[in-house]
Amino acid sequence: MAKENKKQVRDIKAPSKYRKVIKFCLVGIAGLILGSGLTTAYFLNSQKKSPLADVAKIYTAIHQNYYQKVSSKTLTNGAINGMISSLNDPFSQVLQGTEAKEVNQVAKGASFAGIGIQMKLVGQKIFVEAIVPKTPAAKSPIKSGDQIVAVDGHKVKADLSWVSDHVRGKKGTQVVLTMKHQKTIFKVTLTRQKIQQSSVSVSYYNGTAVVAVSQFDVNTSKDLKTTLKQLTHKKTKRLIIDLRNNPGGIMQAALESASYFLPNGAVIMQYRDRTAAKTQIQNDKTLNKGYHVSMKPIILINSQTASAAEIFTAALMENHRATSVGQTSYGKGTVQQVSEQKGIEYKFTIAKWLTPNGTWINHKGIKPTYKVPLSVYEKLPEFESDTDLKPNMMGLDVAILQKYLQALNLLPNHLTGVFDQQTEQAVLKYQQQNGLSQTGQVNQQLRQQLYLSIAEKEAQDDNVLARALSIENQEVQNK
Repeated sequence: MAKENKKQVRDIKAPSKYRKVIKFCLVGIAGLILGSGLTTAYFLNSQKKSPLADVAKIYTAIHQNYYQKVSSKTLTNGAINGMISSLNDPFSQVLQGTEAKEVNQVAKGASFAGIGIQMKLVGQKIFVEAIVPKTPAAKSPIKSGDQIVAVDGHKVKADLSWVSDHVRGKKGTQVVLTMKHQKTIFKVTLTRQKIQQSSVSVSYYNGTAVVAVSQFDVNTSKDLKTTLKQLTHKKTKRLIIDLRNNPGGIMQAALESASYFLPNGAVIMQYRDRTAAKTQIQNDKTLNKGYHVSMKPIILINSQTASAAEIFTAALMENHRATSVGQTSYGKGTVQQVSEQKGIEYKFTIAKWLTPNGTWINHKGIKPTYKVPLSVYEKLPEFESDTDLKPNMMGLDVAILQKYLQALNLLPNHLTGVFDQQTEQAVLKYQQQNGLSQTGQVNQQLRQQLYLSIAEKEAQDDNVLARALSIENQEVQNK
C-alpha cells in the first residue's frame, strides 16, 4: 500500500493485544498489515549458510550473464512471485492491478470524484434516489425524485452504469445535468469533488429498517453507528442487516460493528496462529466506545457473504444476538498478512480465525437459521462469450439467452439452444420494451441490459428479504 494509506490504517485503534497490527478479511484478503519484506540487498548480502544463498547465486548469475539486460526489480519480483506461488494457496499472492486497488480502497474507504447523488432506475427512466449531504448536489436545486434527462447534452437511456460513469469524472471538472422536476425542465452545472462513498445504506419496509453493508472498510463501523443512532431516534423496532454479497474487508471494522450488539466480555472471535496458540477477542469499551443497541437483528447472508462479514454474523449468532436468513455463507476462515516492499504488495496465510464457539468455518460457511433457496434469477449463468447472437445460431449462449428471456416472462418454456423464430420475437419484444434498436440480435450492449433487467427483477422479487420480513418479533427474540 502507499505510505499514506499505511499510516491511516495504523492509526485505527485495535484491542491492546493487537495495537501494532490491523487485520484484513476479504475473500482472499484476511490479514495483518506489516512493513517487512524481501529486498534485493538481502539477496545479494546473504551468507552461504542462509537458505537464500542459492537464490542469491542464481540472481547474480542471471543479472550478470543473461544475454539480455534484466532489471533487479524484475528478478526480485520473480523471486517473490515464485516463493508465494510455491505455497499453492489461492489466498497467498502478489497483489497487482485490481487486487491491489481493492486492498487500498478498503483500507482508506471507497471514494470517487462526483457530485453526490444516488440514482435508481424506474421503468426506462433514471431518477435521483438520494443526495449525499455536504456535496455539490446538496448545494444545488436538485431534489430527491428528480429525473435525470441528459448528462453533458447526451440523452440518458435506461443504463445506470452509463449515467454513473458520465456523472463521475476528474476532481475539479464540471458536468452539466439536464433535470426534470415534475413538469419543469432545468439545467444545472456542478463541479465534481471527492465523494466518500459509504458502505452502509438503509431502507425501510413497513417500519422495518434494512441496513445493507456492502463491505467492511475503514469507515464502516463509524457509519453503522451513525445509522443505528438514527434508527434509535426514529424508534425503529425491527432491524435487518443485509450482508449478502459482502466480501469482507477490514477485520477491525467487523469487530467494532459486532461490538455494538454484544455485551462487554462476550467473545467476538478467536484467533489461532502456527503455534496453535488460541487467542480470544472479547468485547470491551475499546471496541464499542460504550455504545450498545438492544435490537436483535436478522442478518441476510448468501454464498458470497465472506470473511469479515462471516466474523460479524457468527459473533452475533453464537452470542444469541441475531438470527440469519438466506443461504450458507462462503466459508473463509484463514488470515493473511499483507505486506509491502518497495511498491510490491503481497499477502500470505499466517493463521486461521474461529467463531466464538471455536468453530472453524473454512470451506463450510455459516448455515442460516432460516434457509431460503436461490431464486430463479440468482441461478442464471453469465454468457460464455461476447459473440453477437443472431437468428439460426445455436449453442450454449443461445440457451442462456433463452433462460434470461424466460425469467423475464418473454418466452414460454422453450429451452432449445437454437435461435429460432420464437427466440427472435422475444428479443424484439425485449428491445421494444427497453427503448433499444429492434434488430432481433443480441450484442454486448443487450447482454448488459439483460443483466440489469435481471438484477432489477431479483431486487423486486427478493424472496430472502420477504422471508426475513415475515419473521415475527417474538420468534427472533426467542432464538
